[in-house]
Amino acid sequence: MSVVVVGGGLGGLAVAHRLLRDDPAREVTLLEASERLGGLVSTECTGDFVIERGPESMITTKPAGVALANQLGLGPRLLRTRSGASGAQVVTRGRLERIPEGFSILAPTDFAALLRSPVLSPAGKARALLDRVIPAHVRDDDSLAGFVRRRYGSEVLERLAQPLAAGIYGADPAVLSLRATMPRFLDAEQPGGVTQHLAQAAQASGEVSSGARYGLFVSLPRGMQELTDALAVHVAPHVRLGARVMSLTPDAGGYTVTWEQQGRSESTRASHVVLALASSHVTRLVSPFAPALGRELGALSLGSAAAVTLAFRQGDLPRPLTSYGFVVPAIERRMVMACTFSSAKWDGRAPEDAALLRVFLGGHSHPTIHQQPDDRLLGFAREALRELVGIHASPGLVRVDRYVSAMPRYHVGHLERVARVEALVRALPGLHLVGGAYRGVGMPDVIASAEQAAQAMNRS
Repeated sequence: MSVVVVGGGLGGLAVAHRLLRDDPAREVTLLEASERLGGLVSTECTGDFVIERGPESMITTKPAGVALANQLGLGPRLLRTRSGASGAQVVTRGRLERIPEGFSILAPTDFAALLRSPVLSPAGKARALLDRVIPAHVRDDDSLAGFVRRRYGSEVLERLAQPLAAGIYGADPAVLSLRATMPRFLDAEQPGGVTQHLAQAAQASGEVSSGARYGLFVSLPRGMQELTDALAVHVAPHVRLGARVMSLTPDAGGYTVTWEQQGRSESTRASHVVLALASSHVTRLVSPFAPALGRELGALSLGSAAAVTLAFRQGDLPRPLTSYGFVVPAIERRMVMACTFSSAKWDGRAPEDAALLRVFLGGHSHPTIHQQPDDRLLGFAREALRELVGIHASPGLVRVDRYVSAMPRYHVGHLERVARVEALVRALPGLHLVGGAYRGVGMPDVIASAEQAAQAMNRS
């Protein structure tokens, strides 16, 4: 069985690694259009700084990521968040306030903590308490905005749920599918209120959260690129860099894959093809021979964003960083949507006398901000840090990154569309789709999709 994997990001590397682990003699070719492997996973190590240029961590409640790290011998190197800081903050009427203890992305698990918080007005707190008496309406799906507004009111949505979810998905809460992203909240809509059932689940698991569940995330000492670098070592003999796939043509018993490399056109036949690419690129390749599949893939939503990473001397900070960062509600009308205090969140990200911060810009409120020049993006980031954190000094290090059409956005009805995509793919023997566009955007989700594709090929 011959396999061509198109795309050398995390998904492509993971599927190639699994295929070769199961059968080292298998004929596998990995084609990557750029001159490096890893895709969005990218870490820059400069002096004593470890600068994430892509994802910074992976969640442990989805086991595929940690399992792969263990297979690669990286398990003992996994880092958990630092204990010197905790939780996160939210911009509230121009000031940073702590996210109420027990607030879990969309909903409180501790009403007492919510009532003590200055984030909500008295009217907003009173409305949130109505969750205890509002009848449950079990639904197949709902938008984030529809769910939170129905259970807790507009103020919880605007001040807490929207900015926390935006830090993960960057999508418009009015169209973001809850079933496709955070189904546990829909499942918690039962008699007695969502909060009661979430609190019971948190107590049973021993989990106390404040915003994102930071204690459940892990990274690596030299950044997440350690993971993709380890995969790259295992699959290196099978890789063709600078190979841009131009067409994919089904034929008897498989596919002909044609690509360009160094100005020359080459092609090969394979019994299986794995498209580990952004859905927009998959659409281009499959539309000529599978137009219905192309239409479904083309309807998947992708967003863009930008990040500005800055380093300061510890003496430039007005006070120590005691949280892992902050999120910014759209209602605050700022250009930034979040900031991670990287050096407070992870050990070894900066020298002891320095602080490393990463500011994110974009989201549904500013969908084209990534098109701004570097100096404008830097200006937005510095303005936010000056007004919210009190940092007036010039940064000693700056990095600007853009993620163009790189963020899958799961709209209401997403899972139904993905089911149709999967049905159409099953009608095309030997074709496999891998990536974050389908059933999960995080690194463990992408790895799990790669594992499933490899298992399907092993069974064929």
